[in-house]
Amino acid sequence: MQRGGGASSNTVAGTGGVGGSAMNASGGSSESGGSTANGGAGAPMAGSAGTSPNAAKAPVVSGLLVEPNPNNVLSCFVSWTTDVAASSEVRFGVDGYQFHIVQTESVSAHRVLVIGMHAQTSYSIKAVSANSAGSADAEGTFTTGALPAALPVATQTVADPSGAQNGWTLINVMPQAGRGFVGTEPGIMAMYDMQGQPVWYFVNGTTPDVRGDVSLRVLANHDVLLGPSSGEPAKEIDLAGNVVWQGPPSTPSGSSADPATAPMSHYAGKLENGNYVVFRNLTNADGIIGALIQELSPENEVVWSWNLFDHMEPPADADMDFCHPNSLTIDLANDVFYLSCRYQGVIKAKRSGDQAVLWQLGGEKGGNFAFDPPDSAVFDQHDPEIHADGTVLVFDNHYGYEAPPEGTTSRVIEFKLDESAMVATPTFEFPGSYENVDDWYRSSWLTPYWGDADRLANGNVLVCAGLRSTAGQTHVFEVRPSDGAVVWQLTLPEGNGSYQAERLSPPPLVEPMVVE
Repeated sequence: MQRGGGASSNTVAGTGGVGGSAMNASGGSSESGGSTANGGAGAPMAGSAGTSPNAAKAPVVSGLLVEPNPNNVLSCFVSWTTDVAASSEVRFGVDGYQFHIVQTESVSAHRVLVIGMHAQTSYSIKAVSANSAGSADAEGTFTTGALPAALPVATQTVADPSGAQNGWTLINVMPQAGRGFVGTEPGIMAMYDMQGQPVWYFVNGTTPDVRGDVSLRVLANHDVLLGPSSGEPAKEIDLAGNVVWQGPPSTPSGSSADPATAPMSHYAGKLENGNYVVFRNLTNADGIIGALIQELSPENEVVWSWNLFDHMEPPADADMDFCHPNSLTIDLANDVFYLSCRYQGVIKAKRSGDQAVLWQLGGEKGGNFAFDPPDSAVFDQHDPEIHADGTVLVFDNHYGYEAPPEGTTSRVIEFKLDESAMVATPTFEFPGSYENVDDWYRSSWLTPYWGDADRLANGNVLVCAGLRSTAGQTHVFEVRPSDGAVVWQLTLPEGNGSYQAERLSPPPLVEPMVVE
């Protein structure tokens, strides 16, 4: 039976025998074993000496069911039952089992979400349950469906497996050919493998994504947190595509000067206390747009807020889009936060007390730090990443309010901040002065309104240079700071834009099988 966009559902009877495979170090059973009538490795034979009615019993698997996920044709649910409590493992792959998802909790009703598959591909599925007495398994198949028409396959244009941080890359996709803010389709959040194939996605509602500036974060519980888009509120979704939290409406239902109704903008975050953080584009009496930060309970009640206009007075010649907030980092331990305003730089402020601004890095008026050298100054930036070592990594659009002079390019730059001397000194810049950099980065890379840079676990920097144009492409690439080499890169087809990228290493849920 075909359901969920072409993905097939398969029901397969379990092997039924008590477990015959030995557990390997990764929690799965080895492929050399199989179900046997006599019990699994380590399980006492029926009637043998030393057994008792209370001895552990190896599980028997029955009722295997493989069902497509209605929210995502690249995933499925695998469920089965065992007659005694046991763990849950699903192995999957093409021409064998290359990956598995393991849940160690002992249960008798098993249901596992399987993600990480490619479109229009037939997969072998094996459900395995084990306890201290042995294991049992059952096998089935699953065929994934076709990708949504608006979700592109990326092209891997650079690959250095020894130099890149392996994992999946999460990006938002503003689909359909066009330029800038003229989207006609809902936005799509997608995870791509290292080769550029989508392995997970979420279609964000039903309204067109007009701006494409949707922030993305993966939480500790593997849920994905989305910022608001043009017509969709901020959301927390699980990997099955279910919305588990939804923020206030993203478009105003009243005055933009009212903190309760001003439009949402760009970003959503989640704190350790379970509350959420959002932006509102609040205007003052002169129609100047600032930034209102609100901390919301899961029920969307405002429990804390901070208004830029309480701490910064726009000058008489201020542009209407005075701040343009795009990201936030909250340091609860030190009771401070860092607000990124595209045109006012990075603002560090107190979270409690008088909530005063402590300093301003960059921005159109220069801020409070001296840049050394002066030409490293940043005045138009996105999504600064605050590091514990006192450095700040910035995506520098180099664009500003108006189109820049011919030959202007974007860059990524990291500063070491001396908060005593108030000096910002570059520690990394790309393309900077690196030799042997491809000419595209040095001469053609201009990201006018999006952008993101993240320090990865291996020390490399992941960059999202998003561009929605019929004459250019979004580039997502990984740079090695030691020599400036681009060790990995994906490009999207022309007309598909992206605002941010996150490298998921390791990927959520899915692990490679251990070959013994």
